[in-house]
Amino acid sequence: MRKLIILKSLIDFVWIVTCIPALLLLAFFAVYMFIEPESLNMILDTDTSNIETSLMAAQLFGLVFIALAFITIYCVYLFRKTLRYFQKVKPFHMDVIVNFYKIGYLLTSVGIASSVLVFVGQLVFKSQLKINLGLSPYVMLICLGLFFMVLSEVFKVAKYAKEENDLTV
Repeated sequence: MRKLIILKSLIDFVWIVTCIPALLLLAFFAVYMFIEPESLNMILDTDTSNIETSLMAAQLFGLVFIALAFITIYCVYLFRKTLRYFQKVKPFHMDVIVNFYKIGYLLTSVGIASSVLVFVGQLVFKSQLKINLGLSPYVMLICLGLFFMVLSEVFKVAKYAKEENDLTV
């Protein structure tokens, strides 16, 4: 139980220190990049001549990356919510199973979309055809998402077994 308290405390700390300010900064940046297009240099690692020639594409890429960041923050929120059920000693509640599946689906989608966007972004803005076959954060997001989906299935089977056991006794 002590490990659960430490995990919940760490996730709450990350939520307060990172996620809440990130929500505000991302919302601000989503508007600011249309007012000052030079700010896109923070997201897109390219020179300014490419951004000026394809400003709409750069702003679209910025918006998509901001949307993916919002989805990732929503996954942290769902994980916090799920940990509350564990603290209440309700690990087999249907919301836990649904939250694990949502987290998995969203993280997998974010990982795939991010890797595709990075590939297309390098192709469009840097004119480079570069494929990274090594370990990247996007592959780790896909793996983490698939892990949460498997965890959802495991909890679903365990809930069914628990209900069968309760009916037997």
